[in-house]
Amino acid sequence: MTRTGPRPVARVELLRDLDRPTGQVLLVDGVEQSYVDDDPTHLEFEYMQHMALVLDIMFPSPAKVRTVHLGAGAMTMARWLAATRPGSQQTAVESAPDVLDVVQALTPVACTVIVDEAVHALEGLAAAEADLVIWDLYDGPRAATAALTLEAVRAMHRLLADQGLLLLNVSDATPFEIVRPVLASLVLCFDDVAMLAEPSTLRGRRSGNCVLLGSVGRSVPHRPIARVAAAAPVRATVMSGSTLEAFVGDARPATIAEPLPPPDRTRGRAFL
Repeated sequence: MTRTGPRPVARVELLRDLDRPTGQVLLVDGVEQSYVDDDPTHLEFEYMQHMALVLDIMFPSPAKVRTVHLGAGAMTMARWLAATRPGSQQTAVESAPDVLDVVQALTPVACTVIVDEAVHALEGLAAAEADLVIWDLYDGPRAATAALTLEAVRAMHRLLADQGLLLLNVSDATPFEIVRPVLASLVLCFDDVAMLAEPSTLRGRRSGNCVLLGSVGRSVPHRPIARVAAAAPVRATVMSGSTLEAFVGDARPATIAEPLPPPDRTRGRAFL
């Protein structure tokens, strides 16, 4: 484990789920951050279920997947990949050693952990050696947005080998002042781009987690993903092609000089 630039948080707790005795919830400053289960293939959070259905189509089991996780939490997706694709080489970046200390009580997972800020850690990771990069950053009780710049997206792209995939979990609400600029960055950097989101989020009824995809050297299989997403326990709508282009509209990528607006609870973006 490499420790660089640790970020302490106020309170980290791991609580047993009263409704599912095999599940535990990781709380950071009183807010749910991760959910882990004795069965690592059980994914409680809807956005992780949506990520999993994408991966099942684009990286069918049992193929090994070289993965970089930006934001480790309780390493839920790392546990899922280790269970569904045994032997996968995984690296996780987490900025809060307090979180990792609590997570040590859980069943270990084969994953190299780097304690560092995600954007800083990107500089030291090898280029073109990952099949999958998962961006799921969290800052206390808020969804992190400062790192969602064009520069950061380019740095994540650098990590991916041919046929690689970037997955991002981005919490937002209408008028999608976070998601649309991030998609604009993906369109500039990746060969194909798509997004999954719950219909109620896209209709503006509530905030929600959007799963953004960027692929390298291949097309995203939009139709197969859309079919599976439409039949999922928590349905998701898939946006791609001209529909995605219209959704992005005139949004411009955020940059270090002009970052995204900070999380705002009144706009539905404060919490994951």
